[in-house]
Amino acid sequence: MPATRRRAAKGNVQFDRQENDMQLLEPTDNAVQAALRQYEKLFAAGDVDGILQGFADDVCVRYGANPPFAGKDALRELLLRRFSAMRDYRLSKKLEFIRDSQIASSWTGTWIDSVSGIRMEVFGIEILRVRDGLFVEWSAAVSTWQSKRLEQEG
Repeated sequence: MPATRRRAAKGNVQFDRQENDMQLLEPTDNAVQAALRQYEKLFAAGDVDGILQGFADDVCVRYGANPPFAGKDALRELLLRRFSAMRDYRLSKKLEFIRDSQIASSWTGTWIDSVSGIRMEVFGIEILRVRDGLFVEWSAAVSTWQSKRLEQEG
């Protein structure tokens, strides 16, 4: 664990931002809301390393139509593959509920397909399980479709 640790303090937010680690210390409403806002920014920026900071090395992932897999390296590959096909990704996450060490949230987003130039939309719902401040399970159901909105509406 890196020696430098900075505590993010905004109201009752309970997460640490370390040099190489982002941990959700307590899954309280305020802490999870703050983490969701942070992940919106990380996903919009395509910051794979930043995203992975919150996941355990042995994370178990079930994401959309992909076969289940385990490990941060495999998650990195999934994220890199997804981001390579997107540009101008915009994401909004909503906390649905917290139960013990489980967090459920939904998200909506838009992006432009980098090959076709077509604007796409997404809706997803996820359940994350936290252990020792890191996500150890991520299960997500995801639907994507071609947007009916005009490009100017963004």
